[in-house]
Amino acid sequence: MALLISFVSQSDRLHKILDFVSSVHDLCSVLGMDFLATVTEVHPSLIDSVGAHSKSVSDETISRLSKMVTELKEEKVKRLGKIQALASQLTDLWNLMDATVEERQLFDHVTCNMSSTLDRVTVPGALALDVIDQAEHEVERLDQLKASRMKDIAFKRQTELEDIYAQAHIAIDTSAARDRILSVIDSSMFEPSELLADMENQILKAKEEASSRKDILEKVDRWMLACEEESWLEDYSRVRKICHVTLSLSPF
Repeated sequence: MALLISFVSQSDRLHKILDFVSSVHDLCSVLGMDFLATVTEVHPSLIDSVGAHSKSVSDETISRLSKMVTELKEEKVKRLGKIQALASQLTDLWNLMDATVEERQLFDHVTCNMSSTLDRVTVPGALALDVIDQAEHEVERLDQLKASRMKDIAFKRQTELEDIYAQAHIAIDTSAARDRILSVIDSSMFEPSELLADMENQILKAKEEASSRKDILEKVDRWMLACEEESWLEDYSRVRKICHVTLSLSPF
């Protein structure tokens, strides 16, 4: 009976060990860590090449494995938080600088986890340190490009604004507006998102103003067209009279 109890206890311990080892394997996979090196730190007998009957099932091994699983889970939480923060930064910078679809696709493996829950992140290497480093370097690169790219984007928005005003026959000081943009960008207090939000607001107001003038402009266009037609008819009538007089005086 004592032998049977001992056998059951050993079997339970082995199953617990195998469950812990499986968890370590899955966590190491997502974190991009060396599973064999990690599990061997606990006990060399835990690697797959060693038979189940030879694996250490001591209380110390179980305790160390449990602690390792806890630490790896904490590391997963920490890295996922970092990845999600970087993914959010990348998205904001891309939106700010009108990044192409191709540029964004290069970091699909980062942004795909932006809203993921912890248990949903299972792809091998998804939270590897080199992935985090890659995303950090891209954020730094885009941050450095931001000022120069912002000039192009801001002037593009300004051109759009000027076109709206021109179509609505509204005169604006384009030179002063462009100087203001450069002054804001060169300022130490420069905040790109605020500048673009302000310009988008200006474009919206310009469109509303242009829309409110639409009826008047259409009436002016019709009036000018009518004046042109009337002028053409007067010129035509005058030419006809001249031709008629000329023909009546002709000896032939």
